[in-house]
Amino acid sequence: MSISQQADFLEYLLGRTTTREGVAVVETMMWLTAEEVEDLTALASRLRRMAPHENAIRLMVAGR
Repeated sequence: MSISQQADFLEYLLGRTTTREGVAVVETMMWLTAEEVEDLTALASRLRRMAPHENAIRLMVAGR
């Protein structure tokens, strides 16, 4: 998934954990498809690979 697709996916999941007013629910139960679990697994793996380079990424994004 592209970075934009990853952000959209996370927003989709967050949408399932907030009220219509945008308030986070106290507790939620969520059904995930096998494809969604695969996407979450890939996202976690990608973030773990990026983690050692976090400072450099932050500097690059900030334009410094």
